[in-house]
Amino acid sequence: MIIFDIPYAPLHSGEWSVEVSNDGNPEFKSRHDALRFAVSSALKAHQQGNDSLITVEGVDGQWRMFDHRAKGVA
Repeated sequence: MIIFDIPYAPLHSGEWSVEVSNDGNPEFKSRHDALRFAVSSALKAHQQGNDSLITVEGVDGQWRMFDHRAKGVA
């Protein structure tokens, strides 16, 4: 399973990092770009037969899980 973690706060001013369980920590200029990368990469992983999970930290500090279609996972 490939896991994409996206924190609420930027790593540095204007730089969001996505921790990818199998591929390091790419950085992006906006949280939106980081989310777009995670969803796109999770979809590609799914198409290649791999399971994936996107976790996104909310403003409240809670981490929420989503699948490759950006649908919430209970």
